[in-house]
Amino acid sequence: MAANSKKSLLVITNLYPVPWAPNRASFNKQQFDLIAKEYAVNIIILLGWKEWLSHRHLCHSSESIKYCPYFYIPKFGRRLVPLFQWLSLLFCLPWIKRKQPSALLASWGFPDAVAASMLNSQLKLPFFIKVHGTDVNENTAFTARSSLMKKWLNRARTIFCASHALAERLQIIGIESARLKVNYNGVNPDIFYPLKQKASSQHFIFVGSLIETKGCNELLSAFVEVQKIYSNATLDIIGEGPLKGALNEKVIQYELNDQVRLLGSLPLNEVAEAVRAANVLVLPSYREGVPNVLLESFASATPVIATDVGGIPEVLNSDVGIMVPAKNEKKLAQAMIKFIETRWSVDKIINHASQFNWQHNVNVVLKQLDD
Repeated sequence: MAANSKKSLLVITNLYPVPWAPNRASFNKQQFDLIAKEYAVNIIILLGWKEWLSHRHLCHSSESIKYCPYFYIPKFGRRLVPLFQWLSLLFCLPWIKRKQPSALLASWGFPDAVAASMLNSQLKLPFFIKVHGTDVNENTAFTARSSLMKKWLNRARTIFCASHALAERLQIIGIESARLKVNYNGVNPDIFYPLKQKASSQHFIFVGSLIETKGCNELLSAFVEVQKIYSNATLDIIGEGPLKGALNEKVIQYELNDQVRLLGSLPLNEVAEAVRAANVLVLPSYREGVPNVLLESFASATPVIATDVGGIPEVLNSDVGIMVPAKNEKKLAQAMIKFIETRWSVDKIINHASQFNWQHNVNVVLKQLDD
């Protein structure tokens, strides 16, 4: 398809790399880059006013990317956020109309998709939504937010769900099942691939936001217990977040400076290198969709320990890892010790990883867009 004959897809989301957080939501960038081979992709990045205010000097819109700051009241009235987003998106209408989009995709179920659906009352485009995990699992626990999602998400042609668990959760709040399409995320095999030989058998890694619901506290406490038996065990923690300071204090408290490294946010290729080198990836989250870091770990032939929440049981079996209950330091420590004492089949892990493919994911999306 010639470039000038491409249809145009408008994406509205808060999940996309930005200059001050270039590693944010790499999974969305990978997917949108592949879609861009068939569609001219234009992206509106929603930014809360506090984030925009801190980085406004870096918010330079381009031909295909526009920043859209919106107002909200911190810690109050989350059900009002879609309305504030919609009001801000109205100011983007001239830019949107110049792009002449043929379809609209919102990536994040609440509040972004609700606001995008409200905007589409003016645009009247074929409307699609992609949901991820926390956007559904957290917000559907609140009656007011669930009501908004039921009303506005039911206007989408298709809602792409990263797991069956997310699709089931949306059905519970009243989203029509005919609109729901399970579409697992993929992995870029040029970035995530196995090492021929790993150096150690006691090297753990965590990749994710350093927030309470990712289980960071439980992980570090469990690692303290592992250290009592396997003093050579090491742990790398990749990511940024509000718990970083507390985790660092705990490392100092238990004198683990030589065993635990807080590496901060890293570019995707460096994350891939670290996951390849690790013996096991640990993700003790309280709630998830299907976290891409697990799929990337499989592609790197690195087995995993993860909690039995959300869509994780759909993609994790005994050939590729161990599931543990959330918020259970004792079970987590036991699983980490078991990993050190177990031999894992690289071939089985790689074979399992082969089903999670970005091109397959994008083909599913393109088929829906073109129908």
